[in-house]
Amino acid sequence: MQEVAIAMTAAAVAMSLLSLFILLLRRAKRDAEVLFAVVSGSLALSLMSPWMGDAPAWVRWSVAIGGSATCNGFWLVSRALFRGEHGVRLRHVLLAAGVALLIAIHRGTAMDANASPSMVVVAVDAMLTLTSTSLLALSFLEPLRGWSMMWTPAERRLRLAFMAVYGSSVLSTTLLGELAHAFPALAPWRAGIVALSASAMIVFTHGAFHYRRRYPAPSPKGDRPAPRQQAAAPCEEDARLAALLLHQLEVLQVYREPHLKVAELAARLGTAEYRLSKLITRHLGERNFNQLLNRHRIAHACNLLAMPVGVDNILHVSIESGFASLGPFNRAFKTIMGTTPTEYRAACLRGEQPHIPNGELHGAALGADRLSLDGGTHPSTS
Repeated sequence: MQEVAIAMTAAAVAMSLLSLFILLLRRAKRDAEVLFAVVSGSLALSLMSPWMGDAPAWVRWSVAIGGSATCNGFWLVSRALFRGEHGVRLRHVLLAAGVALLIAIHRGTAMDANASPSMVVVAVDAMLTLTSTSLLALSFLEPLRGWSMMWTPAERRLRLAFMAVYGSSVLSTTLLGELAHAFPALAPWRAGIVALSASAMIVFTHGAFHYRRRYPAPSPKGDRPAPRQQAAAPCEEDARLAALLLHQLEVLQVYREPHLKVAELAARLGTAEYRLSKLITRHLGERNFNQLLNRHRIAHACNLLAMPVGVDNILHVSIESGFASLGPFNRAFKTIMGTTPTEYRAACLRGEQPHIPNGELHGAALGADRLSLDGGTHPSTS
């Protein structure tokens, strides 16, 4: 079993380093991906630490410090994964850094097996046990925060799957760790389970990142009524809401979600459904919510069709643009562009600029600009 445990650990180290390189090479990184890049590198060092017994002291200290952002770092990842881009604040980073310091001190003092424990070491170990256990529990419970039946089934499955994978990994490694103290023969088994759990969490987290790129985390603000506040001036409130809406459309690309409803988007923006509908129809100049989505979807499709390679499959373009099937995509494209996707693609390949008969594709952006001019507050800064 010793050889198997070593092989599994080596594979987990390689997977951690691969995860680190993949995240570092990604151009547009989200908060959760940046944090998980740190966790991946730290996890690789942490898994390698048992092999550093004969290494120089400075190498062992470097590994001890570098491998101290595992459970505490993953707590930050879970917050960013399920609370969105603003789920991690400076105070959370400082708390995780404090736990990392405790881990580094604990591992550094454990290097000298002959040293007698001091009061400081005992206090650090007690604080580390308390804080690390708390962060493990918080990470496990993070997917349940603000649970709402308004979420899509896929969103609920993602959160439950996270709890299953993460919970089983923590429980198995913790249980075997305690048993290994009483039964040393179980130590190789624990090493293998630790490596297997680390690999499972890396694979699952990258899968969650892939899902989040298409379906951002729902805002918990929409799950409960907001506290009553003094109403702002209508023009300022409309500009603020328009800025949030444009962020969802232009940055997070929520229009690529084929089954997105106005009620769900209003919940993410922390506003009432009627207020969002009023903004779309009265201030942004759209006929309805579906027209707003279709304009952005067709604009996205036009960008894909204008690419010289890789978009010959019109069905693939329609799915990537947020349409559930090919029929609605063709009808919406014909209505807005006055031509079919295939004809548009052919015109782009000939170097022609297709005519857009129905005005600008991004009517919402123009409407938001009008709000910023009328209200005196630019949406991007409100």
